Amino acid sequence: MDGVSRGFGLLLAAASTALVAACGSSKSAAPASPELPPLGPAATAAPVTVAPITDADRLHDQLLTSTNLPPNFTMLPTRAEVPAGTQDSPTDPAECAKVLTPLSTQRPGSLAKASVQYSGPNFSSVDIDAASFANDVVAPAFSEVQATLRRCTHYSGNDATDIAVDYRVGGLTPPRAGDAATAFQVRATSEGLTLYSSVAIVQVGSTLVQVAVTAPEPVEDGVLGDLTAAQVRRLQGVPGP
Repeated sequence: MDGVSRGFGLLLAAASTALVAACGSSKSAAPASPELPPLGPAATAAPVTVAPITDADRLHDQLLTSTNLPPNFTMLPTRAEVPAGTQDSPTDPAECAKVLTPLSTQRPGSLAKASVQYSGPNFSSVDIDAASFANDVVAPAFSEVQATLRRCTHYSGNDATDIAVDYRVGGLTPPRAGDAATAFQVRATSEGLTLYSSVAIVQVGSTLVQVAVTAPEPVEDGVLGDLTAAQVRRLQGVPGP
């Protein structure tokens, strides 16, 4: 949940300054957010007929670059690997800390892994990670990630600055891309402020890729689908944007 935690720290600081300037010390209750739709049916991985990617550099080169993103998005430094068994942002239930983390962290045993993160206007972000698995591991890895989501439709935790956060996970129409795909949305709320994440997890051969778009307002329809389709084309080696 690196992107969400980082975004909350920045968003809360900026919003707090703006509220104090506009309203002094007065506070008003935030309007209640509508309930999220339930998660859709679990997606089933397609049979894998190609050799898995085993070179992390090759996999990284197949991820989207800033030229594929909307204007004013800047690449962030690669996040440090978190040692197995540790959590920098604990949640309740504990396993829900996996939600929005790289797929290679959610399901250890990948043959190659890579990730990129981009920061955009108004505290928005795009996080993309991919993990390549042995052909017979792709299906159980895809199922395991989706099973975690179903056990984590509502959980709590703390952001990077130790502020309490409430997380809700709901359904989202999967993009039509790759060999198999699922999608979901996360609404993270703290102190009356909310971050919205729209996420797709797609199978491309032996590779699973996760594309997450996060912003302080609901992500527009089509943004996730367009980015996911572009990412799938790069993994498939299709030329163009």
